[in-house]
Amino acid sequence: MRISQVVNGLPPAYLGGTEMYADTLAKELVRQGHAVSVFSRRENLRQPEYELETVTVENVEVTRVNNTRRESTTFADSYQNATIAACFGEFLDRFRPDVVHFQHLVYLSTTCVREAVRRQIPVVMTLHDYWLICQRGRFLKPDLSVCPGQSDAGCAQCFSHLLDTKMSAIHRWLKPLLGQRPWLRERLRRWYGKHAVSRPASFAARQQIQTRMAHIRELCESVSLFLAPSRFLREQFVAFGIPEENILFHECGLQTEYIQPVAKTAGSRPLIFGYIGVVDPVKGVHLLVEAFQTLPHAELRIYGGEASYVPYPDEKRFRSQLANSPHIRCMGRYEQRELSRILAEVDVVIVPSIWYENAPLVIREAFLAHKPVITADFGGMREWVTDGVNGLLFQPRNIDDLRRQIARFMTEPDLVKQLTLTFPVVRSITEDARLLVQHYRRLV
Repeated sequence: MRISQVVNGLPPAYLGGTEMYADTLAKELVRQGHAVSVFSRRENLRQPEYELETVTVENVEVTRVNNTRRESTTFADSYQNATIAACFGEFLDRFRPDVVHFQHLVYLSTTCVREAVRRQIPVVMTLHDYWLICQRGRFLKPDLSVCPGQSDAGCAQCFSHLLDTKMSAIHRWLKPLLGQRPWLRERLRRWYGKHAVSRPASFAARQQIQTRMAHIRELCESVSLFLAPSRFLREQFVAFGIPEENILFHECGLQTEYIQPVAKTAGSRPLIFGYIGVVDPVKGVHLLVEAFQTLPHAELRIYGGEASYVPYPDEKRFRSQLANSPHIRCMGRYEQRELSRILAEVDVVIVPSIWYENAPLVIREAFLAHKPVITADFGGMREWVTDGVNGLLFQPRNIDDLRRQIARFMTEPDLVKQLTLTFPVVRSITEDARLLVQHYRRLV
């Protein structure tokens, strides 16, 4: 088959779960004998906006459009872009795929779907987060509080800096300065997070949200098949209005052969707990660091580079705790090929996210290495971790409960062994690709 994959970025520039999965899947589909071409994005301020480049990486053709967002001035520009859609249309005419599989459209354009439909090409879309119905992607407000669900007024509050006439004018004026002065950017983001959720949205702002949501509903009607990596996420989109028969639960596959169970050296102490992934407030790293302040008989290793989706609630306290806690070690960025070694170094993996995570790859990667997982009891995370069987669940955002669950491993010496007896089967990328091709063929 001729298969086009569409994703907002690819490694090594982008190392999120969506990007890593799209890259792995494309290479596996090629290995299974299919012709694959990926349409993606890059950010390079030294190159012309919307310039295209096409390269071949491990037999996968990749076309990247340069989008630095420097020409984005309106709220609508943040989700649809006629120039990028036209570039994608040219890409389709050149490659002529049998099917288009969209992994993510953020920083590309929702109207890319129209280009495929216009050419009568079946469209598959994997929902890696909530971006279609929550433009922030995570149902988190700017102050990090959990959003109860999509509403025009609520969305208008979150994006008042782009929707409100006065605020958007100030934002456009400040935007060039913010890139040069990180300290100013952080202060403004913190102020905005504190005050945006309390400001009533204007009628004009709500109208723009209504326009976006109407556009998204139209887009959803054009998609032949949606795939949801967690049942929780699937339920949210069914509630949004996608017919149940058009959205399937589909576990994303992993490169299972690269992670093997390796037991730690017998008798090694103290216990080592690992956080593995992007170091970001939405991942709850600050809660984990806080929990470890009164757990001196264990070691926490934080593997991963830093990002900044939103500011930490108390940046100064978080940095101080990281720097002054002798039993917390920041291990820095890692390459995917190092994951097996990293998992072999730890006893327990902790996933303390504060948003409704969909299906974190790290949980299943830990299972492949036979490592129990502590995670928050909500969203898609609790679908993978069975409390008392292959890990422990704690009340979301509850530092005391997180600390209590961590402390159990110190007071119950056999708990690690007890929680490594039963793990669910993790789907391989090989099996995943085969199942996807079955879906593709059925649609074609």
